[in-house]
Amino acid sequence: MEITILSQKKDEIEILIKGETHTLMNIVKAVLVEDERVETAFYDIKRLQNSVEKEPVLYIKTIDNADPITVLKEVALKIENLMEEFKAKFNAASS
Repeated sequence: MEITILSQKKDEIEILIKGETHTLMNIVKAVLVEDERVETAFYDIKRLQNSVEKEPVLYIKTIDNADPITVLKEVALKIENLMEEFKAKFNAASS
């Protein structure tokens, strides 16, 4: 995975996430839209200039002067915690 910030404003960010698919992007988008600081969050699979590969681009717009980078970092931690909880429950159920 390679992450590049394509554009950034006070309350918006557009990020290229090379090497990922709908699998990760759907989870990230779903958790982002649950956050009350997020006005909108979506991704698109784009073919970028000078590339033959299609790569996901994530767009986040926040409200109330929330920093989109801070929000995304916190969402990433939330996803990590959700995955740890799932892992623990699955391990317990499959034992």
